[in-house]
Amino acid sequence: MNTKIITLKDIVELVIDYRGKTPKKLGGKWSEFGIKALSAKNIKNGEIVRKDSIRYVDEELYYKWMKNEIEKGDILLTSEAPFGEIYYWESDEKIVLSQRIFGIRCNSNKVYPKFIYFYMLSPMFQWELKSRATGTTVKGLRQPELLKCKLNIPDYDNQTKIAKILSNIENKIKVIKKINHNLDSILKNIFNEWFIKFSPFKGSIFKNSELGNIPMDWEIKSLQDISKNIICGKTPSTKNEEYWGDEIPFVTIPDMHNSIYVFNTERYLSKKGSESQIKKLIPPNSICVSCIATAGLVILTSKYCQTNQQINTIICEDNVSPYFIYLYMVNLSKYIQLLGSSGSTTNNLNKKEFSKIKIILPPNKIMKKFSNLVKPLFIKIKKNELEIEKLINLRDLLLPKLMSGEINVSKLK
Repeated sequence: MNTKIITLKDIVELVIDYRGKTPKKLGGKWSEFGIKALSAKNIKNGEIVRKDSIRYVDEELYYKWMKNEIEKGDILLTSEAPFGEIYYWESDEKIVLSQRIFGIRCNSNKVYPKFIYFYMLSPMFQWELKSRATGTTVKGLRQPELLKCKLNIPDYDNQTKIAKILSNIENKIKVIKKINHNLDSILKNIFNEWFIKFSPFKGSIFKNSELGNIPMDWEIKSLQDISKNIICGKTPSTKNEEYWGDEIPFVTIPDMHNSIYVFNTERYLSKKGSESQIKKLIPPNSICVSCIATAGLVILTSKYCQTNQQINTIICEDNVSPYFIYLYMVNLSKYIQLLGSSGSTTNNLNKKEFSKIKIILPPNKIMKKFSNLVKPLFIKIKKNELEIEKLINLRDLLLPKLMSGEINVSKLK
């Protein structure tokens, strides 16, 4: 298949860039409801995440802000923190581009926008973005450098055929994510019935506790009480290249969005890097909780891994279900957000304070019964998330093969 090298500037009709605007600068205020204002932190892995953090503007402020409006078929690209995340806007809904997002409108007479979206997700374009970014601690990209980014693309007809194949994979990913979302809702509802409403225990005798009325034979315990260990992560020296590789997942906050389990991470440690802080190694089925900055995110580990210092990890005692503790921490996420995001410093919820958090602990018999009830749902979610990872890898693998002609798309209509 013949391809040609172009720059983004050659195919872009418009770049919408209002990253420096704020309601205050425009003489307005955030609203309680209205038109959504997306920022870079709301885009991750082709999804809208952290929906509870999305802010709103009224219609008057919207038209002051968005002189050029986002349209269906535009591509959203985060320019910083996080950098290089892509989202394809398929809605007629009006939105505001808030902090650190470009809106990119392709010239549909020159290229097929959905193909460009898939190309921008690919490792080859992500490398192109990163090579043009500046900054040491936080990578960022200015619009002139963005427009210089090179693409190696086939003709329009083949773009549409390739996009169709990749869209089928993406649609399958969306279906599986929806199934997991429904399973997640079922888990939360079960937990709520058992441990918030105490519905299965209405006939029990209740007692007063510091956490409210609880069944008589239940206890109040701290996280330290129910843990073999609580580990606050640590980042090995980034100056030592031998510490970084592709062996041990290194979990950071961006890896914790929109999933229950963490499989792949943005960064990995080498064996040497992991062994440099071996006491920070976390086993599977541990519960990671972000406690600084973006606090209140909760995930289960699927394999041995390590985390950075923004995350505290609970390794449960043998008689304590990790599924119970995971759901308990999810239920406490708003509380943890308040503890970890308030004040003028970023060490508001350190390991010591985190370990003191109190929870309601049922007797072992009830814990075991609950764990047996929910375990199959967690196993199904884990299996589905592994399937999503495989499909994402397939999508990224297929694009260069389809473009090179190694896989023939000519017979597709």
